[in-house]
Amino acid sequence: MKKLIIPVILSTAAIAGCSQSVPKCSDTETTDLVKQIANREMGNQLGAEAAKMFSYTVSAIRTTSTNEQTGAHECAAQLGITASNTGQTNEIPITYTVEMTDNGEEFYVNVYGL
Repeated sequence: MKKLIIPVILSTAAIAGCSQSVPKCSDTETTDLVKQIANREMGNQLGAEAAKMFSYTVSAIRTTSTNEQTGAHECAAQLGITASNTGQTNEIPITYTVEMTDNGEEFYVNVYGL
């Protein structure tokens, strides 16, 4: 069985929103961004065409810390990576942070462990 190995890399993405509060670790907008970051990183490593063969899930989501001053969250989860050609899924542990920009118009997600 061939294993997919993804080196530890920090990836960041931001999304505009109208909410002034930091999205939770398990909010759809947060997990969708985690999956987008994983897909982008897969494209960087394997090429855009090869990256299209994978889909992602985020499960076992845990909030490990919340900063009382900023509302930023530290999160842990399992990232499921499924290859469409085999249907085989590998899970890797990841951590990520979710925080708002100072103007409250965007939030950033930083993913570790990809």
